[in-house]
Amino acid sequence: MNTTTTELDKIFAFSLDLICVIDAHGRFVKVSDAVLPLLGYHPNELVGKRFVDFVCVDDAEGSQDVLQRVLKGDTVIKYANNCNRKDGIEAPLLWSFNFDKEDQLIYVTARDGKDRKQAAHLRESLEASNLRYEYVTKATSDAIWDWDLNKNTLFWGDGFKSIFGHQLEQERTDIGTWTDFIHPDDAADVVTSILEVIDSGETVWKKEYRFRRGDGSYADVIDRGFVIRDDSGKATRMVGAQHDISQRNKTLAELKQLASDLYKRNRELQQFGYIVSHNLRSPVANIIGLVDMLEEEKHDPSAIDFCIEHLKVSMKSLDEVITDLSEILSITDGSTEIHKEPVDIVEVIDKVKLVLDDQIAQTQATVTVTKGPLVWLTHRAYVYSIFLNLISNAIKYRSETAPVIHIDLCVADNTLWVTVTDNGIGIDTSRHAGELFKPYRRFTATKSGKGLGLFLVKSHVEVLHGAISLESNPGMGSTFKISFPADSGQEAAVA
Repeated sequence: MNTTTTELDKIFAFSLDLICVIDAHGRFVKVSDAVLPLLGYHPNELVGKRFVDFVCVDDAEGSQDVLQRVLKGDTVIKYANNCNRKDGIEAPLLWSFNFDKEDQLIYVTARDGKDRKQAAHLRESLEASNLRYEYVTKATSDAIWDWDLNKNTLFWGDGFKSIFGHQLEQERTDIGTWTDFIHPDDAADVVTSILEVIDSGETVWKKEYRFRRGDGSYADVIDRGFVIRDDSGKATRMVGAQHDISQRNKTLAELKQLASDLYKRNRELQQFGYIVSHNLRSPVANIIGLVDMLEEEKHDPSAIDFCIEHLKVSMKSLDEVITDLSEILSITDGSTEIHKEPVDIVEVIDKVKLVLDDQIAQTQATVTVTKGPLVWLTHRAYVYSIFLNLISNAIKYRSETAPVIHIDLCVADNTLWVTVTDNGIGIDTSRHAGELFKPYRRFTATKSGKGLGLFLVKSHVEVLHGAISLESNPGMGSTFKISFPADSGQEAAVA
């Protein structure tokens, strides 16, 4: 018996846990030495004092209720409360109570509850953090994802469903729920890029690609990820967010198209200005010359008749030019589509020759056409401008001999081929190959001009979906080759 008592006394004295005995009135009867490190009191300072007097005010009522339950026969294990240390600091403790009815005593043990309290705080903090994370995944316009690299499992936030329309049968899935939805043309590049970041030791990944929606369509996304690594630098986890940029890309494409259209409109309006300058010059010059002649020969009836007759022709030509320019302007401002009609190409060339009659006469130029009447479905004003510029350029940039201009018209392979050859001063095409059809490009200093003729010709040819090329050498003349593909209504137009 003495041995047993001695062993119990040693346990009571050396136990790291607080051991105490409390009577049925809630007063300490015996307290172990462990109370000193836990609460700062010596055991005899607690003997005879009430247990609840050392409990913090906020926990006093709950602690008193626990004692009442114990006195009724309940065994309470690891009840947590905060007690007042002797130095005034609160100490969290975990209490276990057991009541001996025979002795009418409560046997109690207690231990430091800091670790448990810290764990509870950590658990609460994690729960709050997880709740915030859940709220973020619901509130954000991104699809949040969390990739466990060790387990190769992928967690998707609510955006995976709300943004892309995918349904998940379980919360965590394998990486296939990401890679399987990447556009086949993008998949290899995207997967390679993310693996390179993981393997290289970097932490930030970013990629734009196409991601399949639940309805089968593809969204343009920008995906950003952050790699989490352990102390050894090994990648263990990756978190990120997918952002749908489909609307942004659509808006950018529309703005780009708008800028392109504005540039095209501006270029076409500039062309219109050039056309006005070129096409009006000849009929206006003819009218001015006839008016001057009329003033000088106003007393000669035959001269008056001659001038009036030619004025009528020049005015009619001017009216046609203005009508054509008006139509060209309506096309360039987008108010109407290009209207094609059956056009007799030779007839257009004859009208150009008539407008340039004075220049042809003064230079003794010869303009010939090898093909008879040829009707082609095209735009009259543009065809007129093309031949006007080519023939006037051939006369202007003539050599010392009289200009000889030959136009060959040929239909082959459902295409109208036009070849315009002259014996002018020519152009060094090897030197100026990249500038032949650009605006304000002049290739000789001996002749005045703005360098717009060939630019206009090429612009008009391209509007008609044609192509143009030039073969020329200095002193050997020039040969322009133009092709116009037939439209679907070409046969009906010719017929």
